[in-house]
Parts: sequence; structure tokens; C-alpha cells
Amino acid sequence: MNRRDFLAGSIALAGQQRLLHSMGTMSIAGQGAPPAESPQNLLSTTFPESLLASKLLPIDQWHPYPKWSERSPWEAIPADIRQAFIARAEEDQKAGWKAFLATTFMEFKRNGNRTHYEAYTFGRRAKVLHLVLAECMEGKGRFMDDIMNGVWLICEESFWGVPAHLGAQRAGVGLPDVTEPIIELFGAATAQLMAWTKYLVGEQLDQISPLIGKRITLETERRILEPARNRDDFGWMGLNPRHGRLNNWNPWINSNILVANLILEEDPKLRTHEVARITRSLDAYLNQYWPDAGEEEGPGYFSVSPMCYFEAVSMINQATGNATNILSNPFIDAMGRYILAAHIAGDDYIDYGDAHVHAAPDGDLLYRYGKGVHDPQLEEFGAYCAAKEGWTATGEGLTRILNESLVSMSRALPAVLEANEVRGAKQEDVLLRDSYYPDLGLATARVKAGSPEGMYFADLASNNGRSHSHNDTGSYIIYLDGKPVAIDVGVEAYSRKTFSAERYTLWTMQSAYHNLPTIGGVMQHDGRQYKATNRRHESNDQRAIFSFDIAAAYPQSAGVKSWVRTLTLDRARDVLTVNENFELERAVPVSLTVMTPRVVSINPGNLTLNLVSGEGRPCVIKYDAEQIEPKVETIKLTDAGLRESWGDQIYRILLNSKTPVAKGNWSYELRPA
Repeated sequence: MNRRDFLAGSIALAGQQRLLHSMGTMSIAGQGAPPAESPQNLLSTTFPESLLASKLLPIDQWHPYPKWSERSPWEAIPADIRQAFIARAEEDQKAGWKAFLATTFMEFKRNGNRTHYEAYTFGRRAKVLHLVLAECMEGKGRFMDDIMNGVWLICEESFWGVPAHLGAQRAGVGLPDVTEPIIELFGAATAQLMAWTKYLVGEQLDQISPLIGKRITLETERRILEPARNRDDFGWMGLNPRHGRLNNWNPWINSNILVANLILEEDPKLRTHEVARITRSLDAYLNQYWPDAGEEEGPGYFSVSPMCYFEAVSMINQATGNATNILSNPFIDAMGRYILAAHIAGDDYIDYGDAHVHAAPDGDLLYRYGKGVHDPQLEEFGAYCAAKEGWTATGEGLTRILNESLVSMSRALPAVLEANEVRGAKQEDVLLRDSYYPDLGLATARVKAGSPEGMYFADLASNNGRSHSHNDTGSYIIYLDGKPVAIDVGVEAYSRKTFSAERYTLWTMQSAYHNLPTIGGVMQHDGRQYKATNRRHESNDQRAIFSFDIAAAYPQSAGVKSWVRTLTLDRARDVLTVNENFELERAVPVSLTVMTPRVVSINPGNLTLNLVSGEGRPCVIKYDAEQIEPKVETIKLTDAGLRESWGDQIYRILLNSKTPVAKGNWSYELRPA
């Protein structure tokens, strides 16, 4: 499908989209019939190099935000935000700067730990952000020496990235080889921070020493901009014919390099050439996006995947004088609306793959996303999220984001400058009744739109080769009244094993610790060929049904001829029925796993699941006691992220076949007690 064909159908799609939005429903990611593919080469055809050569604003004319010397916009920021930033910058001044030791860098190679060094490097960059914005807000010059110290320390670092990403250099992991600059996530993010620092307070740094700004440009050029221009073999670029499937690295890195290029590259031809390369690279990302606009990495990476894509597209459009209407493309809107489909209730989001359940999006940016694509529902949900936890939040919400170490100047800067607008915007906690992504294989359903009350399910019947995938094809997530019943546990802190050949030795990655069958002791296998097939979905006011076959998600050793799982939500009765209809090559023990944070009581034919707090309605699982014998295991959680999500422990319910079976047609119900 070419761009003309796609845009020709967009008017009809947009009309159907508005109707579905009003119904609190998303069918096929908020669209009608899905396109045959995602928009192909959208940016490079919208912004060809000839257009960029004539429309790209020169470096001295591109003025996206006010600088330090332009006092009125900075003084218009709400007083509580200004005071919070200044107080945090004062704390950072007192704390001073820490040295980065080679031994800490080497921990990843020696023992697999990556968090110690990352805490240091992310913390240093967060300090620079706090100091720069506090200086802009206060305007007295008293943070300038500390900004200089932070900038100079970063310029002196051997590597702007993190130890876990050194596999891209020929020397491999260990210490960085300064003779071979490589571009990875956090080196590019550092380039963005340094560029914005020069943009905002460069004149003030020049008064201290003109060598500071020159050093920023020099280091960014040799570490990031020059390799980006001269190499096409970084896998995240998608420019080499041998590249694999792209993920968040592409838009995340490109959006940061774009900032550095627009602010720091003084050669007009090189500046234009790099923007053109970025459009081609971003096209490689979008060209292979799921046709239904589903985000395969899930809500945990939503803020650094489609949201970064939006940032990059918006910036290119703005830097060319808003020469196009690129953001009116309905596919970009549909990419953003995925987060509405993934929202369960409160701060909980479906957390397939490497994610945690509390994965609220960057609300300030989502507000700008909705505004940019003219989607009021996204805009209002963004304002709702921003008010709770974001740069424009109040009280504890603002404190939390100021305490975070992994932050972005590209996001903080517009958020604080537009804080009055965001705080005054309409807010809405969006709870869609249904969503279905037929290509990705995701379905969600609740009893009624706009309310967390009653039963809810989500199920991702996709494949086990997605980016950041676990072996979880067909695993369901179930909630009652907005509280978890059957969960996806999530992921432990990243270590050397996480992205190695040992990945699936980690228990959180295995299907036996997802809500799935284990067949004769055999679990699902990893790889894109291990997938769900024959998906079927329907939904109306009475019920929602999602059915699929997960036989192909298991290796041949499991001997699965077919395993059709069907979830049926009866909206009138508030009952969720799960049917497991299977046929095996031989009789073997079968075990159905249900992971839960709730305390489980066993009675013949019934399991009662109560929240640890004792609050809320219990959930009952009704099963056939003649076929199934339940067992409950307690899993103590030691990982800080999992404990934050679920508490000190969770429970693994095993619904075991009483005898080896070669076929079965089991049904079990979940309902409020």
C-alpha cells in the first residue's frame, strides 16, 4: 500500500474512529478494517531531502522554546513547580558530584550487575537537568557553576552509555573503547541533554568560558553525530538490509539525535542530511509496525516507542515551519490510542513482557500527543495522568518525578513551560469497554465502559518472539473491580542474563509462571514461530468472546495437537468463563497455572481469592473437582520492582489433572463472591 492509497482511505477511518471513541470501544485499535500494512515510508515521502533543504529552519532561526534570557515564560511557570525545582537543585548542590569508577563499570562483565553504574550515570544527568531548569526558572545565576561542573564531568566520561550496551563495540563488554564510538540509548539521550543545556544557558556558560559550549559540540559530534552520519550498520537504525525487527531503540535514539543535530550541527548540508537519515530510519521502524497499530513491547515501553516517534515527527514538522499536516495521519493517532486499550484501572496496565503493572504513561507528553493528533480523549487522559504523576503534578506526584533518575529534558522542558495549560485542561480517566488488535493478537474486555466494577480480562495471543517477549502466548490477565486476580508477574531488575542465551532460565520469563498450561512437564518455547493461531473475537452489549489455539506455542515434545482457549465475559451475569478444549498425542499430566497476589482458600470445586488487605470483593474460581485437583504454592519476592508491584509474596495456583489425559474440554468460571 502506498502513501496515496493509505491517505485516500483515512477519511473513512477517521469517521469510524470518532464513532468508536464515543462508544468507549476500540475495535481494531480504534479503526475500521485494518490496512494491509502500516504506512510505508511515511516520513521520507512527506519530508524528502529536497523539502528539508528548502524548509528546514537554519540553526540561528530555530527557536522552539524560550532561553534563559527570555524571562517572562519562565516566571509564568506555576510557583509550586518553580519552588520544587529550585529546592531540588539546592539539594543537588549540597550532594556534589560522584566519581565513576572503572570497577563499577566492570561489574556487568564480572557479575552481571548493571544497576549500580546506571544509578550513577542517570543520577548525574538528572542533576544537570534539575540545575538547568532551576536556573532558567530563578534566573539569578547561582546554579551556573554547578551546571558547568556537571557538563564538564559528562564531557570527561569515556562513554556516555551504559556497560550493558557495550556489546556493539568490537572489544565487547567490559570497558569502553574510546577509539570506537558507538551509539546506544543513553549516549544519544546524553547528547540530547547536552544540546538542550547549550540551547538554554549557552550564553551564560560562554560568560564563564567559551570553551564549555565548544566542548559540548565537540563531544557530541565525535561520539554521536559523526557516527550517525557515517555508519548504517547499527541494528537500531534499520538501514542495513540485514537488520532484524526494530523496537523502541529506533525512535528513542532517533528522537534524541534529532535534538542534538538541530541545535548543534552548524553545517547546513550536514544538518539537513542527518534529518533526512532520521526520517529514513524512523520509516524502517514504522514500516514494520503492526498493521493494527498495536505496541508489541507493551505499556512499559510505550513512552519510549510510539511516544518517541511522535516527539520526533512533531519536532521535524516544527523545524520545517509546520510545512505539512503529518500529524493528521490516523495511524499515528491509533498508535497513541493503544495506551487506552492497555489501561486496566487506576495505575494498572497490562504488563506483558518486560514490564511492571504500574506503567502509567508520561501524562504531559500524552496530553501533547492527543493535542497534536486532534484526539480529545487522548488529550484528556494525558491531562489526567499528568495531574497524578508528571512534571505538572502537584505535591507528591511532582516530588516523585523529581526523584527519578531516568528523565528527559525534551519532555520536562515543554511540560513545565506549558504547565498552566495542562493543569487547566479537562481530565478524564478513560476505561474502554473493549479493544481488539487482530494482527498483534490482543483483546481486552470489561463489563461496561467508564467503570472498573466487575470482571475484566486481557489476553495477548501473539507469538513468543516479540521484542522484550516472555513465553506467554495466550496468557490472560484478570481483574475484579479494578483489583488484580490473575496477573502477569512482570520482570525482575535487568541483569546480564536478561538479554542473553540464559534469558528463559529466569522464572519470570517461563510459561509455567504465566497463566498457561504446562503439558507433560513441557512449557512454551521462545521464538516467533511459537505462536497462537485461529484467533476469533466478537463483542456486543451482552458478552465478549476471545478464542485461539496455542498448540503451536509449544515444542513438538509437548505432543499438542490442539489447545483452544476461549474466554467469555458474560456482561449481564458478571461472569468470566475460561474453556480449555485440547487434544494431545498421548496421555500426560496437565497443569493449568494461575498466578495471583490474592490469598487462596481451597474448597472442593471452588477457590476463593481474597485481597491481602482484606478489602474489596473476593473472587471465586469454580472448577470441576472430578477432573481437577488444585494446589497452591507461595512465591517469596526478593526483587524490589516485583515487591513494589505485588507485595512480599504471590501465589501460584496449579489446577492439576487428577490423572494423565489425552484430551479434555474443561471449563472454569471466575466471578465475584
